[in-house]
Amino acid sequence: MVIVITSLQIVVVLFALFALSRAVLRFKDGNINKKELAFWSSIWIALIVVVFLPGIAGGLAEFLGIGRTIDVLVYAAIVLLFYLIFKLYVKLETIEQEITTIVRKVALRKKKR
Repeated sequence: MVIVITSLQIVVVLFALFALSRAVLRFKDGNINKKELAFWSSIWIALIVVVFLPGIAGGLAEFLGIGRTIDVLVYAAIVLLFYLIFKLYVKLETIEQEITTIVRKVALRKKKR
């Protein structure tokens, strides 16, 4: 059995490995927690698996009743992007609330002086 690897597969795998290494480094730096590391690791490892075993995505497309494999990947990417935008929105709202609280405390301290 001869395995043919395309240049696109090499580029995608190198990118996924790079992204995975960044996730591990962010975890070691304390910028992300174990849950986030597991999430990002699963995303990048799944990408590597799909690159080398595209039949998995094809099987998923067939199971979901979607005609083409690429459609499954596009739908999954869109869902993932919406999820990440939601997470960013929630984080941004939290930061805004924290800033408001800090500004109020500083203003009250200045007023007391």
